[in-house]
Amino acid sequence: MTGNHTTGEPAGPDAGLSAIRRLYEDVTMALQTMPDLQQAFGRATRLADDLRKMADGAALTRAKVAAQIHEAEDLSLAGLATKLGMSKARANQLLKAARNR
Repeated sequence: MTGNHTTGEPAGPDAGLSAIRRLYEDVTMALQTMPDLQQAFGRATRLADDLRKMADGAALTRAKVAAQIHEAEDLSLAGLATKLGMSKARANQLLKAARNR
């Protein structure tokens, strides 16, 4: 991982998530203050569509990581569910989602 060249902090998922949140706040503020409201609406629609796609991708990543934990630690379905703090049914859904993609 490389460091943040402006703060010296290490880069990584937490830094990336913070950056995404800041960008989201900046974009939504810009959209809400655009003088052309029709154009703002169109761009806000695109933003919502793109965010949905990203959320779907994040959910798939979560499922794949759950599957990696399941395999790496040789856990039963019940063991995986306990480790991740969810029901066996939900853990099974994650594993199926990871296998199907």
